[in-house]
Amino acid sequence: MTIKNLKTDWNLELLYENADDPKIEKDWRVLARAAKTFAQKYEPANYTQTPSKLAAAIGDYEKLIDALEEAKPLIYFGLKKSLNSADIKISAWETKLQQRWTEQIGNKLAFFILNIGRISKTKQRAFLKHRALAPYRYFLERVFIEAKYNLSEPEEQLNNLLNQTSRSMWIDGSQKLLNRQTIAFNGKNLPLSEAVSKVSDLPKLARRELHGQINQVFKSAGYFAEAEMNAIVNYKKVLDEKRGYQKSYSATALDYENTETEVETLVALVSRQFKISQRFYQLHARLLGEKQITLADRSVRLGQFKKKFDFPTAVSLLRETLGRINSRYADLFNHFLATGQIDVYPKLGKTAGAYCAGAGRLPTFILLNHIDDLRSFETLAHEFGHALHTELSKNQPPLYRGFSTVAAEVASTLFEQLALDGLTEYLSAEEKIILRHNRLLGEMSTVFRQTACFNFELEMHQSIRAAGQISAERLAALMVKHLQSYLGPVVNLTPADGYFFVYWSHLRRFFYVYSYIYGQLTSRVLAAKWRADHHFAEQIDQFLSAGRSLSPKNIFRKIGLNPTAPSFFELGLRSIEKEIEALERATFNLDFSAPAFSPVVPATPQK
Repeated sequence: MTIKNLKTDWNLELLYENADDPKIEKDWRVLARAAKTFAQKYEPANYTQTPSKLAAAIGDYEKLIDALEEAKPLIYFGLKKSLNSADIKISAWETKLQQRWTEQIGNKLAFFILNIGRISKTKQRAFLKHRALAPYRYFLERVFIEAKYNLSEPEEQLNNLLNQTSRSMWIDGSQKLLNRQTIAFNGKNLPLSEAVSKVSDLPKLARRELHGQINQVFKSAGYFAEAEMNAIVNYKKVLDEKRGYQKSYSATALDYENTETEVETLVALVSRQFKISQRFYQLHARLLGEKQITLADRSVRLGQFKKKFDFPTAVSLLRETLGRINSRYADLFNHFLATGQIDVYPKLGKTAGAYCAGAGRLPTFILLNHIDDLRSFETLAHEFGHALHTELSKNQPPLYRGFSTVAAEVASTLFEQLALDGLTEYLSAEEKIILRHNRLLGEMSTVFRQTACFNFELEMHQSIRAAGQISAERLAALMVKHLQSYLGPVVNLTPADGYFFVYWSHLRRFFYVYSYIYGQLTSRVLAAKWRADHHFAEQIDQFLSAGRSLSPKNIFRKIGLNPTAPSFFELGLRSIEKEIEALERATFNLDFSAPAFSPVVPATPQK
């Protein structure tokens, strides 16, 4: 396809014509009717008595999941809200639909999994070995494991209803508050998300000034975030105690299909190796010509590339990389671009950051906030890795179309790494040094910063559980403490820097951040294997197509990896350390005050 065919705004007409489309209500009635019919058939039935009865019931349940298409109307309004969180009509519709989903579908079907979980331990072992249930074995294993933490059916239904008001609406309110903030800069009022993304690309005085303004906005919203975090953490505390989870991250580990020990081992391993990230920031400061740097300087990328990273250029580069791995991947990318499945540029009211949203057989959508820099190119590759994973998993039966969150982060970071590999042939010797430095910046964030965030989050939960509530000032102090732990003494943090907790959306997805660490270190192994032998693309495709048919560790074992081996993640950390050493050698005698290495202000992005 040509550049002229690029669409840079979502085409949500792939779902519905507009928010008033009568098909929305019609589709909703179909969904509710399907759930009601299924419940009427199976709620009074003894479908857990024998393997054959259970197999028939799960078969019908799988057909129901396929028919529901993961709540198309609800997804539509969620996407619409991402484009303009200030649209109260859209937000109201989404809230109504979430409540209707819970009452008319989620709660109607809750009995089915709960009843399977009540099968006796003796029967469970027999059922898992039965031929009739072989296609559902992994699904049943998960149900039986999770059953230990199930509440009664009425309690589960009540929790589903209260989650919207006791957690989701708090988070939504915080997001709305931030999305409405603007910062005056260079004669313009920038959306907060755009201001945050610009900081690292500015000259020193400008970036520090803008960083200070951003901190003030975060601090001004601290009163709301304080109430929000105390509310949702206490809500989780009550629910964890009721379910029987022993630790604040237990539920996340189970949901992501890891054990608590796996999570603890990974986080402890990286925390013990914060000397690696501290060593990098010592080098980073030297390359910036500073003895000490501030948090505003943490992500400053060296130098400038002759090649620009406006969206058409980013598309061309990523398409080339995808074609090297598998021509089908490039074809799918072209399809996304031609049909309007990628929303590209920042806009006032648009959700910050980037994400990929896909479910069932519905189209997959990618949200970006592209500002024409290298980071934007990396983000495009990262999110398309998620999209590719989503699309390939659709070949699985409905029960297995999803994937574990940790597997998702392997897919995204893998394509981010391979896309950056594809740049090297276009770069000069100086630019290759710049790229190596800038890639390591990303590694520091994805591995070490996320580990520090996990440690912050853990202490936050422990503190709130012990004290009942803690202040925004205390939260900010904890954030500074844990940021300092991985940055080291070369980075001079201020108390105001701690208010980043207000903006860090991942804190609202409890302990989600460990999946980044797992994903980055695992994808390093996959990328190294593909570089050594391009035939490994077949194993990559096998991983991406596996969906949720096995646990992550068993999916990786099938392609020759063993992420449970003690040395597996250590190898990833050692390889990062070796890259730092290589960068130290390459830059030992270079003059980084030269123009080629000076950070530059990127071109104003298209709106």
